[in-house]
Amino acid sequence: MAAKSSDPVGERTPSTADPQFAAFAQAADALFTAARRSRGRLAGRSQPALSLSQVLLLAALAEHAELSVSQLADQAGVAVPTATRMLKQLERDGIVTRTRSTADERRVSVSLTEHGSALLTAHHDQLRAEQLRAFQEIEPDQRQLTIELMRRLTALIDAV
Repeated sequence: MAAKSSDPVGERTPSTADPQFAAFAQAADALFTAARRSRGRLAGRSQPALSLSQVLLLAALAEHAELSVSQLADQAGVAVPTATRMLKQLERDGIVTRTRSTADERRVSVSLTEHGSALLTAHHDQLRAEQLRAFQEIEPDQRQLTIELMRRLTALIDAV
């Protein structure tokens, strides 16, 4: 009977020097960059043109009844001063309204206008149409595996 290898393929702990890890890292970087570029292009098609960060900020605003500017900034992945500048611009464009709290003048309440809500809905509809196109390109027998892998990658990225 042959002796078992102390480092069977697939059972060793990968390192950064592992060529398969290098291919994984390169593929992950390319995927994340492509996703961000794609969503940015889609955001830029709106009228007025929005940045991806602005779309993320508006989506967070639509999803939650009330968020502070710092919470909105966190959701959009930007610094608080950047979120404040974006909100000023969005207010100027009639996409959001900002009002000071009567209870605490330091607190600003932000809400989507009808125009802002329609803009966000149109963006979401375009995004879903593009996602459907991509989904249709995946072989039917590979779709569930793709979904599971994307969910797993999301969880791993969120844990970092």
